[in-house]
Amino acid sequence: MSERLSWKAKFSILMVILIIIIYGSNYLVLGDAEHIISYIWTHLGFIPVDILIVAFLLDEIIERKEKEAMLEKLDMLTSTFFSELGNDLISQLSTVNKYKASTENLKSIKSWDEADFDRKLEELKDSSIDFQADIAPEEREEFLINLRELLINKRDFIINLINNPNLLEKEEFTSLMNSILHLDEELEHRTDFALVNDADFGHLNGDMQRVYNKLVYEWVYYLKYLYKNYPYMIALVIRTNPFDEDASVYVKE
Repeated sequence: MSERLSWKAKFSILMVILIIIIYGSNYLVLGDAEHIISYIWTHLGFIPVDILIVAFLLDEIIERKEKEAMLEKLDMLTSTFFSELGNDLISQLSTVNKYKASTENLKSIKSWDEADFDRKLEELKDSSIDFQADIAPEEREEFLINLRELLINKRDFIINLINNPNLLEKEEFTSLMNSILHLDEELEHRTDFALVNDADFGHLNGDMQRVYNKLVYEWVYYLKYLYKNYPYMIALVIRTNPFDEDASVYVKE
């Protein structure tokens, strides 16, 4: 018998002895065996009720704790995603966005509090960000090649993320992964970017806009997560803010 079982056995024997002593002394002093039996019988009837209530409560508590732990791991995956791909993808798309003013307020994110993050997330849910890749025709080929190489190099990483069954709990993030894979597929099937005309580039622009909108939302959500849980980590993200062209990883103040 293990130490744990031995402890449980000893504790159970001790409790049984205490029960015998308590009810035995009650009978010896009061001499009312009928009352003792009635009392025990009544309380035995409540045992199934107590077990039922406790079982449901414990199940609810355990399920909630497990879900919180799972979401915590998924939020950590989000952090890995931005380190591996997200920040670079934001930088590439933001650099060519004709409507940079639509993300201008993200430069001041270092001064935000939790309410600011919540307001921005609601705003991003209700409306899309203006995006149009403003690239001269002669520069499109180089831009598309660089974008394709970035996505191809991180394809296995994205697929591994999607294969995580728990990711279904984060619908927005899953939708972002699917949008990125679709853009990756569109670019991969174009073997010669020199053949991309205005109409075709307009189609690719729509795919990039879809990715950009979801990407910005997840980036703000990610920073809110860091703000609440890991404030020492958010400083680095702010110093390398992909929406701020003047951002620098080096601490200046």
